[in-house]
Amino acid sequence: MARQLLKIQNEANFEFIKIIRGFILVPNALRHFILANIVIGSSLLSSDANSTPSVSVSEAQPWQRGIQKPLYCHADVPFRQQISSHVFAELTWLLPAGSQVKRGELLAKQNDFYLKRQLAQLDANAKAAHANYIYSFNEYERLGKLDEGGVVSSSELQQHKKDYQTALEQNKIYAEQFRLVEHQLKNLTHRAPADGVVLSLSGQPGQWVGEGESILEFLPADHHEMTCRVALDLYQEFNHFKDVKLSLSDGTELFLDRHAGLVSSQDQTINLHLKFKSTPPEKFLIGQRYVVDVSMAASNLTKVPYDALTINNSEYYVWRVNQDNQVSKVIVQIIDSEKNYSVIQGSIQAGDKLVVKGKVALKEDTTVTINGQGKL
Repeated sequence: MARQLLKIQNEANFEFIKIIRGFILVPNALRHFILANIVIGSSLLSSDANSTPSVSVSEAQPWQRGIQKPLYCHADVPFRQQISSHVFAELTWLLPAGSQVKRGELLAKQNDFYLKRQLAQLDANAKAAHANYIYSFNEYERLGKLDEGGVVSSSELQQHKKDYQTALEQNKIYAEQFRLVEHQLKNLTHRAPADGVVLSLSGQPGQWVGEGESILEFLPADHHEMTCRVALDLYQEFNHFKDVKLSLSDGTELFLDRHAGLVSSQDQTINLHLKFKSTPPEKFLIGQRYVVDVSMAASNLTKVPYDALTINNSEYYVWRVNQDNQVSKVIVQIIDSEKNYSVIQGSIQAGDKLVVKGKVALKEDTTVTINGQGKL
C-alpha cells in the first residue's frame, strides 16, 4: 500500500515538473499575459467573495382606498306583486307583458255585466226588505197601542214584533251583500299600484278567471335591489358588512338592507340583499348581472410591486432595506392584487424601499448595494 502511494506521488511530481518546463519554454510576452490573467482572476474571485449583494429596489406607495373586493350580484326584487281577480268574471282587456306604466294606469279589465245585474237585484231586495221592516214596525206600534185596551192578543203582538225584527235583519243582510258586490264591481278594473312594469300574464282576453286567481304579475319600479351570493369568509372579513361602502362601477351607491340569515351548507355562502341609496341605473333589468365593489377602511395598507413579494410555506414576505442598506424580512398579508401591483397589510410604510431583484442570497441584516430603483 505504501509503495502504491509513493508511486502515485512520484507520478504527480513528474507531471508538475513537465508543466513548469513547458511554461518556461513559452515566449516571454505570452508568459507575462498568462501570469497577469492569473493575478487578475485571483483578485476578482477574492473581490466577489468579500463584496455585498447587489439589489434593485422599489418604494412602497400609499393606499387610501381601504380593503376592496368585488361582489358578483344580479338585479332582483323582494317580491313580484300578483294582480288577482276578486270574482269569477271574464277578462275583456289586458296590457301586454313588458308594458311600462305609471301609478294608476289601467292594467286589466273584466266584464261587469253579471255583477251589475246582481247589484241591481240586491238593491231591489234591500229596498223591499226595508219597506217590509217599516210596515212591520208600524203595525207593531199600532197593535201595541190597541193592546193597552185589551183588544189585541199577546201572541199576535209578539208575531208582529218578530216580523219587524226579521225584516230589520234581512235589511242588514242585503245591505252587506250590496257592499260586497259593489266592492267586487269596482275591482273589475285593475290599475297599477305604483310605477312599474307588467312582468307576465296569467290569462288572456276572453278567458274566465276565478275568484283569487292571478291575472298578471306586476313589478313595482321602487322595489329594485341587488342579490349577492357572498362567501361566508368574506362576509366575516368585512365585519358582517358594517361600515362598508358598496357601489357599482358608475358610482351608484347601495347599502345592505337584509340578509337571508342562512348559510349554505354546500358552499358556505350567504345571500345578501342590497338596496339603492337613490335611483337605480337606467334600464335596470331583473336578472342582469352586476359587479358591486365593497370597500372597508383599514390601516397599514400599502401598494407594492409584484416582484417585491416572496412566498414561503404559504406565507408572504418582502425584504425591506433600511437607511444603513441592511435588509430585514417583513411578513405581510395580501389584501388585493391588480395587474402590476398588490395591496398588502403589515408593518410596511409608504416610502419604504423593498427589494425587487437580487433576493436569492439575502439573509436578515445583510448589507446590500442598491444598483437601481424602480417606480410603481
